[in-house]
Amino acid sequence: MRMMPIAAVAVALATSAALVQAQEPKRVQGFSLLLLLGETQGATQPENISAPARKALADIKDFLPYKSYRVLDTLWVAGSDNGNSSGGLRGLDNENYEFQLRSFPRNPTATPETPDAALSRAQFRLITRPATGGPALILDNSFNITAGETVVVGTSRVQGDRALVVLLTAVAAGK
Repeated sequence: MRMMPIAAVAVALATSAALVQAQEPKRVQGFSLLLLLGETQGATQPENISAPARKALADIKDFLPYKSYRVLDTLWVAGSDNGNSSGGLRGLDNENYEFQLRSFPRNPTATPETPDAALSRAQFRLITRPATGGPALILDNSFNITAGETVVVGTSRVQGDRALVVLLTAVAAGK
């Protein structure tokens, strides 16, 4: 008869542990960065992008004027919930861009690997270094993001009815 109460307690503990684990924010393993060229003409959608990126493009179709998107560059960025990353991207007409990505936890004083240390915000900057002249800031944006989310960081018009569009996915650890 003691077996039944012990089993019930074990099931209750396992259930509550699973609920606590499900409520804890996911940790970030890194970021998937996608640089696209958006155009107002056409209706081409890139096929070689992730499902979250496809969903983000579908979500923005009603408020951005661009109907066609072409992948210019993709990059995996090792990162965490709290840190700085930088690197280069190849853009339109093989123009080189530099990016800076800063990620911020929910609570900057939190102990690492605790729920309060999970990613909450990020800042992204895209800079071009033309052959003539100095560097030019193309895009500078801060936004809320958590592990598993894809965010349209922003757009920057480059030529007439075309613009650079940046998508950033915070990839959860274990994915």
